[in-house]
Amino acid sequence: MDGKGWNRLSLNAHMGAGGPQCALRPRSYATLRESFDTRRARWGGFGPCTQTQPYACARCPLWTGLAAAAEQVSFNSPLVLVRVETAYEAGAPFSGGRTTSLWMTDDAADPDYQQHGQPWTWGRLTRLQGWDLGRARRDEIGEGFWMHRTSWAPAPHVEIRTRAGASVRHVLLVTGQGACLVVCPGGCRHDERLLNAIGHQVPEVLDDEPTQVRGRRLALTGDGSGRRVAARGRSGMTISGDHEGPVRLSLTGSQWTDEQIQGVAAALLEHGRV
Repeated sequence: MDGKGWNRLSLNAHMGAGGPQCALRPRSYATLRESFDTRRARWGGFGPCTQTQPYACARCPLWTGLAAAAEQVSFNSPLVLVRVETAYEAGAPFSGGRTTSLWMTDDAADPDYQQHGQPWTWGRLTRLQGWDLGRARRDEIGEGFWMHRTSWAPAPHVEIRTRAGASVRHVLLVTGQGACLVVCPGGCRHDERLLNAIGHQVPEVLDDEPTQVRGRRLALTGDGSGRRVAARGRSGMTISGDHEGPVRLSLTGSQWTDEQIQGVAAALLEHGRV
């Protein structure tokens, strides 16, 4: 179907191709884009179906295990670059015998991305949650494509612990040390995006010194909806609105930069209520 009520059929499209393919097994940037929404997937360029009974997708572990086998990026970066290395077998006709290797890096200008980056696979990228596929890139180092982090992706260096009572308290820890405390009086009215977005701003190294949150560090104080972020005391912030109670937040550690504190304030405004 082409989405307009017409069926499209090519009688010779699959000749000599070796059987059915799986839209969850991309082999290139183009097919990876299609695998993010398999309704757009066209035949060709994917790996073969792994089922002994073809088209038994409901029982396929690639499909049923997507959520359980979710992947995470270990770089605490808003975007990463996936470098693509392509090799061809000697004497292979046209594009036959082509293999690709993937390397993920948070430094697009690094020519030693193999040494400083991380090896990845197309299969792992299909299980990557909380990241959007970006544009392709070609430069003097090689080829690749961007991946953009969203607030659905947790921070790799942050552990979140939650305790419910009269108020719900979320503690964000770095190597076991509390970096941020989020208190929701009367219960939460946010989802995991708020805690993830705050976690993206948390320093990777902390000390026990208090964080100085001064009013002048919060240039971003409102989003036009009546909600506002304000400094409260030496290390606290509050988000409030006309009809909802405030979310209170406190920070620990002298390593917090102005940019990170601004990022926390922006996260409070964007995700403090859903």
